[in-house]
This record gives sequence, C-alpha cells and structure tokens, in this order.
Amino acid sequence: MHKHKKDKYIETQKARIDLYFKYNLKNYKSIQITKAEKLPMGAGYSLRGYVNNDKRYYFNAHISTTESYQYNGDIAYSPKTLGKLFYHSDPKHELYPNEIIKREHLNKQDYEADPPIIWGF
Repeated sequence: MHKHKKDKYIETQKARIDLYFKYNLKNYKSIQITKAEKLPMGAGYSLRGYVNNDKRYYFNAHISTTESYQYNGDIAYSPKTLGKLFYHSDPKHELYPNEIIKREHLNKQDYEADPPIIWGF
C-alpha cells in the first residue's frame, strides 16, 4: 500500500514538473527522474533528474509544505546548461503549475496527490 502511494505521489509530482517545463523551456521533449527523497525535519521532498535525455540538463525540484506538498516551480539547475533553455531569464515571467492548471482548465485532481506517511519501502 505505501509503495503504491509513494509511486503515485512521485508520478503526480513528475507530471507537475513536466507541465512546468513544457510551458517554460524551449525545445522541451521529456523528463527523467533519477532520485526522489524525503527531506529531513519535515522540510518536504526533492525530485532530481534531467530533461531531453541529456544529463547536462539536470535539475533538483523542491516540494515544500507551503505548497501543500505539490510541486509549484521551486527548482535548482545550472544557469549555464538548463538555464539557457528557459524562455525567460527572469523567474518572474515563468508560468507555474498551479497557474497552468487553472489557465488551461486542466483537471486539478490529475495533478495533485498526498505524500505517503512512510517514505521508505
């Protein structure tokens, strides 16, 4: 049960990150998640990976309690590689998953999942 809930949570957050990249990156094709982990002290979760089958385009997406454990644009990446693919150099002009879901009238339930109580398994 817990493993299924963890897998569903990771897949749902991956879909949110995918949405973010689709609307903010030039020539975006795909996402690969390489590591998912729960952060210490209840700080949230981290999903690491890369885009377009190119490990140079790595990222670390942070999912925090302030966004109800749903990914909404908090991301770290190299400005010299992945950073060059963004349409806008200023993050103020980026579109975030919550905005995209609302703007495109997407089913919110397809993009939200509760994290598992127990992460390991």
